[in-house]
Order: sequence, then structure tokens, then C-alpha cells
Amino acid sequence: MSKLINSERNIQKSLPPTITNHYNKEIQSQHKNIHLDDPDLYMNREISWLSFNERVLTEAENKNVPLLERVKFCIIFASNLDEFFMVRLSGLLRLVAQHHTTIYDEEESEETLDEVAIKVRELLKRISKCLHSQILPELELNHISIPKFSELTRSEEEKLDSHFESQVFPVLTPLAVDPAHPFPYLSNLSLYLAVTFEGISENGEPLLALVEIPQKILRLIPISQKANKHRFFLLDELIKNYMPSLFPWTQVTGAYGFRVTRNLDYQLLDNEVKDLMKSIEYELKDREQKTVVRLEYEKNMPDWLRNKLATVLDLDSSDLYEIDGMINMRDLAPLLKIDRIDPSLKDAAFNPRLNINLVDANRDIFDVIRERDILLHHPYDSFASVLDFLRSAAKDDKVLAIKQTLYRSGGDSPIIEALVNAAERGKQVTVVVELKARFDEANNIEWAKRLERAGAHVVFGFIDLKTHAKCTLVVRKEKNNYLQKYVHLSTGNYNSSTAKLYTDIGHLTTDPALCDDIANVFNFITGFNILRDQDLTQMRIPHFEKIKVAPFRLREQIIQMIENEKRKNTHDNQAHIILKMNSLVDVKICQALYRASQKGVKIDLIVRGVCILRPDIPGVSENIRVISVIDRYLEHSRIYWFKNCGDPIIYCGSADLMERNMDRRIEVVWPIESSELKSKLTAILNNFLIDNCKSHEMQSDGTYIRNHPTSGEKMLRCQDKFIEYARRYGIKSIAYDQAIKPLFDKKEFDRIPERFIPSLVVEEIQPKSIKKKKKK
Repeated sequence: MSKLINSERNIQKSLPPTITNHYNKEIQSQHKNIHLDDPDLYMNREISWLSFNERVLTEAENKNVPLLERVKFCIIFASNLDEFFMVRLSGLLRLVAQHHTTIYDEEESEETLDEVAIKVRELLKRISKCLHSQILPELELNHISIPKFSELTRSEEEKLDSHFESQVFPVLTPLAVDPAHPFPYLSNLSLYLAVTFEGISENGEPLLALVEIPQKILRLIPISQKANKHRFFLLDELIKNYMPSLFPWTQVTGAYGFRVTRNLDYQLLDNEVKDLMKSIEYELKDREQKTVVRLEYEKNMPDWLRNKLATVLDLDSSDLYEIDGMINMRDLAPLLKIDRIDPSLKDAAFNPRLNINLVDANRDIFDVIRERDILLHHPYDSFASVLDFLRSAAKDDKVLAIKQTLYRSGGDSPIIEALVNAAERGKQVTVVVELKARFDEANNIEWAKRLERAGAHVVFGFIDLKTHAKCTLVVRKEKNNYLQKYVHLSTGNYNSSTAKLYTDIGHLTTDPALCDDIANVFNFITGFNILRDQDLTQMRIPHFEKIKVAPFRLREQIIQMIENEKRKNTHDNQAHIILKMNSLVDVKICQALYRASQKGVKIDLIVRGVCILRPDIPGVSENIRVISVIDRYLEHSRIYWFKNCGDPIIYCGSADLMERNMDRRIEVVWPIESSELKSKLTAILNNFLIDNCKSHEMQSDGTYIRNHPTSGEKMLRCQDKFIEYARRYGIKSIAYDQAIKPLFDKKEFDRIPERFIPSLVVEEIQPKSIKKKKKK
């Protein structure tokens, strides 16, 4: 199939325009027998993910991006790759062990592993060259540097000597490796130095010892910060230089950095779990004992040492990754916090704006929401408005109950403070905490215990389903004892930190049907597990009037909307579908999109990450365009738009179009019905589609090409347009971090007035008229 596709595309390019239409008709007739189950129509998921991380890498390589922002993209690339090995690759290894493949695998899983290893090595070479040959030398020209030991001044050496003796040396523990000292356990993602010596051990092998680089000590040590000059030194290089003081009784011949990555993937079996919280806590303790799946080592490490590590860790040569430069670029994060630097080294500063409808100090926030639905586009619209809604609910005596889902709430959260405050005031507080949120399990367990101590009802959902929906329900007693429901729905997490970095859509409403639907969602989650041991096709599905909920036929409902749009396609009025999401992996939805494309429906897919669908295949997907936007904010919102003959049908939601979201998660997708909000979302989507600065267009072979302005074309960067829109129509606020800081502290929380948003507004100071004095 792939050869057929490529040959047809080459033939079509060579045809004169006069016969192209005739050729297209012949091609369509030839493709009538194409089977949409053909694996060649789908990208391999893991390779597609690596392609996404490659797009992140291109931002680090892009010389038009400010230098410290390029450092940020290096850090994101490294963090993404760590997670890939800990979770995604581990899942693929499990599939290999089970001899299981899926429809979208181009090759057998074993061959995919080889392809992954080749691609990762290629990307590692590029990121190392980018950092060490481009970014760091340019930073040095801007007075930000990480010198070698030989480049230090006398005063810097003395400062580091004192730092090592007082802060580092007491923490270090040299670990010999010999018959009397077995090879020690290596922690996941911890950096180690393998130290070699003169002489051999009793068993005839070279002498070897390990030193773990302390994780609690900052790896990037500031050694000089005068005026606009910033110099740092690496902790591991400092320890290397002072290694003889750790081993004074023998001659040290070398010290080589390395790091291991362990498989952190886990599965909980429904019939084996008695207490979900205890099971998760056990998994977290057991995590450090998981299998090693990757070894990263310094380029100059001797072959015998690398082979010894591989043997001890039971790794194949394909699991070993040589690093030419710095292992773990995530440790460069302190560079992003440097003050007093040239502003051109970072993106132009932007502080989120307040929604104009939510800043009137004389109005109750609940009155405002009752009057009109409010749409928030984060981070351009400040997340402080959501915190104001929750805080007002916590302090308002008329509020009787608050129900909320929490997936990733962060380490120190004002969201939790508001819920605790509400529970302590005697309100009925119900919180659905997802304990299985990857890498946030420990935080969520801590918050769950604190909420329970405050008197909140904490529910953990289901063992075999993650509660991924993001919704809040507030019940308030109003005039004539009427119980009014207020709902906040979001595509992103209730996390005050990521809310300034991720783009998401939030919706405040009192729509009766939507509110009743969300109330039913909470009742379903907190009630009995009606899904256990039941076939979804045979069970009675809860009724929802407006929203669409996974795992209750969400896939079928999305496919039905695609089919409905396809039926409305005519020669005079082309149907159009725009879908924005993080990942597109569900094969059945891809097939529905292929069928719509074959009928002439125009389809635009805005997919930040993994996309297994192949665009521009003759007779299958030539009407499908796939773009990915990688910019200063991480695109996280999910918006599903259908033209519907000029009266768009629009849904937002927590669900990506992936099998896990359709089948193994509780997701909420809700309609946007206000014409004003529809227009706003349509404009947002259109800005993505015309971006020619930060968008990458997917080709039929799975590669991506960055879009550039054509000759004479104006530069269009969608995130800049959103910032411009926020500045034009939003209300200026004090700095976001400063604004929400009081909400983290219980005492400050109680002192702040019920509405704190109006106090954040920066008043525009009007210049006073000055009367000129008359000359005598």
C-alpha cells in the first residue's frame, strides 16, 4: 500500500494541470476497494510520539526563538523522553512479551523497538549538538555560562572549595563494588559517577566504586552573579574534581557519569484490589524496584565499564545510550529563573488578563454567571477567575454543597485550600480524587488525606477507570429557597501552576440541563460501580441530556457527528470538520474521518502530539489536513467543531480521541450553545489554521514540515493573536503569581474578602491636568 501511495503521488505531480482532474477520477475508482483496516493507512504510535518530541526539538534549534526559551525546549524534550521510556516504551515491551500487536503497527513490535532505538539516538545527537554547539556558546556571549574547572577564577575556586567541604562532602557516600560489596541498587533517574582506580580487585576485575550525585543539592551551582553576569558550575564536575578526597587510599584514574531509567508502568487488577489508596501506596513503594529499560552514559566511558553496567542491569546493547555532553538537561531549569538579564533572551512578558464580566466589585460572581455563560481561554484569561469562583463558593453562606473532580492539582494548591475551607465551614464537600494520575499519585494521596481530615467526602472513583473529567458543581440556596446549580467545566486540570503554561478552555454556566447532567455524573462516580463485570453494550447507560460521557458510547457519538456532517456535504456547500486535541489514536474514529474525506468533507485536524491518521493519501485522505502547533504555551484544549450547514455544532471536553479515553476513562464532553461563545471558539480555531510561524504540517509519510510565510505574506502566530486579543478585551491584573499567593495560606485565605478578583485589577491612572502658572 505505501509503495502504491508514493508512486501515485509522484505520477500526479508530473501530470499537466489539464489532465489532473481526469487522473483523479481514475484514482478514485481504483481506490474504491481500499480496506480501511490496512495497517499502511496508520502511523505507528511510538514513532508518531517521537515525531512530536522532534517538533519540540526543532523549537530548541530555531534561532528565531529567544535563547532561554530554547533552553526551556531542551528541558521539555528531555523530560518528555524520560517519560517515554518510563511509560510508553515500557508498555510496548509488555506488548512484545505478550506477542500482541495492534492495527496501526506498521511492523512487528520487536522491529518497532529497533526503530525507536535508532530514532532516539538520532534525536539525542541533535539535541546535544544544539545545546553544546549553539545555545551554551551564545549564552556565554550574553554573560550566562557554565565554565569548566580550568576556566574558573581563583575566587570562584575558593567558593566552590568551601561549598564542597560544607555542603557536598558530608552527604556523599562512596560505594565500592567487589566480592564483599555487591553491586548497589540504582535509583530511577538518579545521576551516578562510576569511579575507576589503579590496580585490580581480588577477583581479577578492575577496581570500581559508585558515587550517587545527591538529588537534594542543586546541580547547577551559582558561582558568580554580579551585575548582568551569571556563572554556574555543575555539581557532578565539582565532585569529580574532588574525587581523591573520597578515596584517599588509592589512585583514582577516572569518573564517568551515568543514569538508569526504570519501567514505572503498572496495572491494577479489579479483583485483586481491596483498598485503592493502599494499593497505590504499595505501587509507589514498589516503583523503585522496577526493571531498568535504559542506561545513559558519558561518551568517554571505557568499553569494559559500559559492558559491566549492561551485564549487571541485564540490558541489551539497544538499551544503551551514549550521551555526548550533559546527562539530564532538566537540571538546566535554574537558568530559566535568572533575573536581571537582557529581555531579548526570553519571550516578551505577558500577564493573564481578567475577564471583563468578572471584575465588578459591586456584583456577586453568582449573579454574573446566572446572567450569561462565560468562556475562559487560559492562560490568556487568568485562571484566577476560576479560583475566585471556588473561593466565593467556599465562603458564601448560601452555598450548601461543592462537588469537584481532581486529576492533577499540583504540589501546593489553592484549590485544595478552598475545598478544605468549605468543608470546615460545614458545607457538603465531595471531591473525586484520581489516585492513578501518572506521576501525581503521591500528591493526590496527600491531598485526599487532608481533605478527609477537614470533613470532606473523598471518593477515589473506580479501579479500572481513571476519572479524567474536569468539572465542578456548586449548589446554592437562593430566593424562595430555590436551589440553584452552578457548573464549571474545563478541558484542563484544576492546577494553578500549569494553568499559566497550558492552553485550555473553561466554561462557567447555570444551564439547567448541563447542571443536571454534571450532577448525574457525580452521582454515578460516587455511587456503586455499575460498570464492574458488565458488558457496556448490555447494561443500562445513565441518561445525560446534553453532555457526552465516556465510557458510555462516546466513541459512537463522535463517529455519529462525523457521519452527520458527511451526509450534509453537497457540491454547493462543502461540509467541514475541525477537531483540536492532544492525540488522535482511536482507529475507529480515524476510519470515520477517512470515510468522510472520501465523500469530499473538508477536515482540519489540530493535533499537538501523536496522530496515527495519515493525511493526503489519494482516494482516502486527500481532504484531510493535519497540523501541530508547538509554541510558548503547551496546547492542551480539546475542541470539536462541525460546520452543520453554517450553524456550527461545537463541543469541548476532557477527552482526546484515543482508545484509553473512550474505553478506560471517565470523560465529559459538553456542547457550546451560546452564539457568542461559538463565535469565539470558531475564531480561536481559525487562528490555528492560518498560523504560519509555529505550526507544522503532517505529510502522508508521517513526517512534519514547518509552515513559513510565503513571499509577501504576513507572519501569523496564533498564540500572539490570542495574547493581543486578551490585552485588547481583558482587564489588566497584578502579576498572576502575586495575585494567587494569598490563597495558598490558610490565614491569608480567611482574611481576603469574599470576592478577591476585583482587588487584582490594575487601575489605569489618568494623568492629572496641570494648570500652567501665569507669568508675572
